[in-house]
Amino acid sequence: MQASSANEDIVLFSLDRARVYRALALLFREPDVESIARARERDLPELREALKRVTNDTGLVGEASALYEIFEECDLDRLRKAHHDAFDESSGTRCAPAEMDQLDGPPQLELTRTFELADVAGFYKAFGVEVEPGGVRADHVVTELEFMNLLAVKEAIALQEEGEGEHAQICRDASRAFLRDHLARWAPRLGELLAGADGDPVYAVAGRLLSGFIRFDALEIDADGAPVHVVKPALHDERPEPH
Repeated sequence: MQASSANEDIVLFSLDRARVYRALALLFREPDVESIARARERDLPELREALKRVTNDTGLVGEASALYEIFEECDLDRLRKAHHDAFDESSGTRCAPAEMDQLDGPPQLELTRTFELADVAGFYKAFGVEVEPGGVRADHVVTELEFMNLLAVKEAIALQEEGEGEHAQICRDASRAFLRDHLARWAPRLGELLAGADGDPVYAVAGRLLSGFIRFDALEIDADGAPVHVVKPALHDERPEPH
């Protein structure tokens, strides 16, 4: 079934959310030649245009434009140093880029940490996502942003193929619950720390974008109103990201 005209705006909104999450995930990955090229040629221009469509927030759009200009002037050595200074454990200005390291309150008990990480992994497993052992942590900002990208892509595909049905609702509810229970409760704080750190402007701007968009998206899709236990084992099909 093809999406009706009534669904077209929702499809476009989901695809634009996916573009923003994809670009944010790329920004916080350790940079290499390929990622810099992708950022300049596709992700950052699409980020700016997607933000114009979904938020009408001139501040966020302005940050995306500033980030694009910074990337035009950056080389790989500068970005690698900036990434090291922002995130490496040996850096004196490090901002921890993982959920378990950013949560408010006293140091977490190991049992609580295990439960929280298991909950993150449960979301991933339900949508066929596996985190490679020894790779980027399941609760790393890149991993969680990429998962939000995946959910938005799957929602758009479901809407295009089936209209407003069960599969689209599963993806939407999972996005809302994952934001409420995980990404939205710590990523804005990470963004604020980056914005206030004495480091390269590239991550200060990226931090403001991260904080601003996560807060916007949580409100826009009503993350606080997400139902409990919405993730169902299904939707394991592999689909391309939006272009």
